[in-house]
Amino acid sequence: MDEPIISTRGLGCQTGDRYLIKNIKLDIEEKSRWIVLGMNGCGKTTLLSILAGYQDYTHGTITYRGTDYRNLDIIELRKKMGLISNSFFDRVYQNESVLDLVLSGLSGTLGMEEEYIRAEHVRKLKRLLEKVGLPNRMDHSYGWLSKGERQNILILRALLAQPEIMVLDEPMTGLDVVSKHKMMRFVHSMAEEKNHTILYVTHHFNEISPDLFDNCLLMRRGQVYKAGPVGEIINSEVIGEFFQKSVNIDRNKDGYYHLSFK
Repeated sequence: MDEPIISTRGLGCQTGDRYLIKNIKLDIEEKSRWIVLGMNGCGKTTLLSILAGYQDYTHGTITYRGTDYRNLDIIELRKKMGLISNSFFDRVYQNESVLDLVLSGLSGTLGMEEEYIRAEHVRKLKRLLEKVGLPNRMDHSYGWLSKGERQNILILRALLAQPEIMVLDEPMTGLDVVSKHKMMRFVHSMAEEKNHTILYVTHHFNEISPDLFDNCLLMRRGQVYKAGPVGEIINSEVIGEFFQKSVNIDRNKDGYYHLSFK
C-alpha cells in the first residue's frame, strides 16, 4: 500500500484544561475523498485548520508524505492546501483586497505576494472573476463582498494555486440557493477529475453522497467516533448509535443522503 499523503497519530489540541481535539488517528490516501462529519463544536474545523497548516497542535504527530509537520516549511505546506473556509478567512483576512487574498494562495501567506505576482496570474484572476460574475472586484476588500461572493473568491484562490489537497470547511453555510448550487457543481467537478485529495467538513447529512466521497470521518466531542468507507459509516445502525435515536436513511433524487428520525 502507498504511503498516506497525510497521517496523524495521537493528534490533539489543548487550550487550558480543554481539548479541542484529542487522540486523532487518521490516514489519508492520495486522491481520496473524505467527508468529515459531526455536530457544531465537535472539533472538525480545528482538525482541518491544523492539517492545512493554519493552526498549531499540542499533542501527537502529523506527517505529510512521511515527513513530520514540525520539520516542514509551514509556508510550503500551506501552498499545497486549497483551504476554502469562510469562518477562517472572515476572521483573519477581512480587510485584505481580493487580489492579495487570492495571491496568498500562491505564496502561502500574506505579505509575500510581491515576489509571486506574475502578469499571467493577474490576467487569469481577471478572467476568472468575469466568469463567475464578479468583474472589477480585484481591488475590493474581501470583507466588503457578500457571503456568496466571498465563497466564489475562495474557490478562485484554490483553483489558481492548484493545490494537492482541497480543504473545504462548511462550504454551504450561509449561502443562498444559487451559491449552494455553484459550490456543489465545484465539488462535483473536483470529484470527477480525481486530481485532488479532498477533505470536506460539514454537519449536514444532505451534503453527502457516496458518489462524491470515498471515506467518512465521524467526530464527536473532539474525538473520532468512527472512520471508514462512507457506506460503512452512513447507515442506520452507526448513525442511530451516534444520535442515540432510531433513524431511517435513504437518498434523494440527486443521490444525497436524507435522514428521518423515528
